[in-house]
Amino acid sequence: MRNLRTGERKEEETCGLFVSVTDGLAMPSLSPLRSRIVAADPATLEARLPPRFRSPPPPVRAAKRSGPPSLTPYLFLVPAFLVFGGFIIYPLIDGVATAFTDRVIARGGQFVGFDNFVALFGDEIFLRAAWNSLGLTLTVVAIKAVLGMIFALVLAQPLPFRGLFRALVFLPWAVPGLIAGLAWKWIYDEQVGVLTYLTLALGLAETPTYWLSDPKVGLISVGIAMVWHGLPFYTMMFLAALTSIPAELTEAAAIDGAGPFRRFFSVTLPQMRNVIAITVMLSTIWTFNSFHMVYVLTQGGPANRTQILPTLAFEYGIVRSQLGLGAAVLVSVIPIFLVLIYILTQRMLNKEGE
Repeated sequence: MRNLRTGERKEEETCGLFVSVTDGLAMPSLSPLRSRIVAADPATLEARLPPRFRSPPPPVRAAKRSGPPSLTPYLFLVPAFLVFGGFIIYPLIDGVATAFTDRVIARGGQFVGFDNFVALFGDEIFLRAAWNSLGLTLTVVAIKAVLGMIFALVLAQPLPFRGLFRALVFLPWAVPGLIAGLAWKWIYDEQVGVLTYLTLALGLAETPTYWLSDPKVGLISVGIAMVWHGLPFYTMMFLAALTSIPAELTEAAAIDGAGPFRRFFSVTLPQMRNVIAITVMLSTIWTFNSFHMVYVLTQGGPANRTQILPTLAFEYGIVRSQLGLGAAVLVSVIPIFLVLIYILTQRMLNKEGE
């Protein structure tokens, strides 16, 4: 390099290398002959460079310890196992064991085998509750799935105030189930309820409708409240699935001449099948076990017309003090839940495998 003041080239040899000096800055440079010699041996070049131009040493790996594995990681799992065992495993085992006894409150029971289950399957109230649970669950889940898909498709569009609409749709999911039940009980009130007032003001009815005490509409009223409270879960899950679908797929289908319905059934719906299956199965389990909504609104009445299995178990086990019979009500549906959980687990594992 040439000196900026004198225009002369100055070179110094450092560790066998020619170093150019310009205004106090040293830069390594090699003569043609020495370049050919050093380039033939990279290790020699690395050793002859100044320390600041050398590569950092490779990291030193810790030697593997020989001997028994450490128990420290397992000690951190002990609190989780204690909570899981104390709040899930033990109550489950105790409930199953109680179902085979004649246990009542404040008195231990004797083993009676399958007598509780024989009595239940010959009980008209139990059969009605089982039928109500099945019909209510299937109907509510189907309505939530259809409405949730419609709301998700609408909210996925670039609408004005889309954020506000999403917040309003998701709001019921943030309301606790007990509070939602009390709110709907006020809406259905035949004296001061807003629904009764609207039907009378609009001329849809001449007399107040007994939404919760009429055997013909009691279960329908409960189902509407359950749909309102569970609909945001479907909307959130389906909306998340819609936003994850690549836009190139729908654009390619549109270029090929597919209309909106064809694109939905041929592109959108197949891409969402895993999310739909998981959402429906989870909602089926939650809806089937929904106790608070029915108990707050009707408590199983009138005349057990809105009775479902969770409220019937509470009726037998707590109100009538027949813990064995109440436990048998819930144990009778365990096989159904095991099948649903197995299907859900397999679906999730297959999704991870894909």
